[in-house]
Amino acid sequence: MPAQSEIDPSESLESFIADMIRDARKRREWRQQDLATKVFSSTTRISEIENGDPPDLKLGRQIDQVLELGGALVNLLVIRDRTAFRDYAQGFLRDQARARTIHEFSLVVPGLLQTPAYARAIIQQSDPSGSTDIVGAVRRRAERQAVLDGPNPPWFWVVLDENALSKVIGSNEVMRGQIEWLLEAIARPFINVQVLQADRAGLPGSVSLLTLSSGERTAYTEGFGTGCYMVEPSDVDRFQQVYDRLHADALGIVESEEIIREALGKHDD
Repeated sequence: MPAQSEIDPSESLESFIADMIRDARKRREWRQQDLATKVFSSTTRISEIENGDPPDLKLGRQIDQVLELGGALVNLLVIRDRTAFRDYAQGFLRDQARARTIHEFSLVVPGLLQTPAYARAIIQQSDPSGSTDIVGAVRRRAERQAVLDGPNPPWFWVVLDENALSKVIGSNEVMRGQIEWLLEAIARPFINVQVLQADRAGLPGSVSLLTLSSGERTAYTEGFGTGCYMVEPSDVDRFQQVYDRLHADALGIVESEEIIREALGKHDD
């Protein structure tokens, strides 16, 4: 059982996790390669972890076990993904960028498929005080979309509330540009959008389900001003069931594309 340590408030949780793993490895006089072999990972990944990029929960459990950390590492990883509001999306965005599959239900066009103009309008609408760095937020959202342009993009499946196509975000011009881009996006074989018609029961917020390259599954939910990133299997299973019901009620791929094309005509100036 490792000695109890207190987290220095001036030190980030990620840095504390990195130090914990590095110190425990060195106490055993193991090289990074030795630890990587014992947890069926790579030396590169262990180096990344010890430089402040924490492992996912599955790998974290393996590291915790071989380094005999008594569950301390696992507890910190769970805390990391359940932090206060200002950090609630960090774990999700980190894992979304390296997910193997993404399944999402959304009341608006998802961030990975938003045009800059639509993203700007959404951010402005959610922050009437104007305290957000809108230019920076739009840029970061656009940068995250690069995951869909890489050599191994994730399988991305969206159930989209029909109201997202009809209500005006920003202006009719913004909506036309967004819908046109959505039609271009679904022409890619790894991007699918199914429309949940307005008369079907939906949710008051969004749900995203990620499958990571390690096989670990996570769930993220977001409402107005709140969010929660979940890594425990029981939580993920619960939201998988929610998503599956929405998916079952949504229109098929062909019918959904027709609905999306029809929505263009609703935004003529």
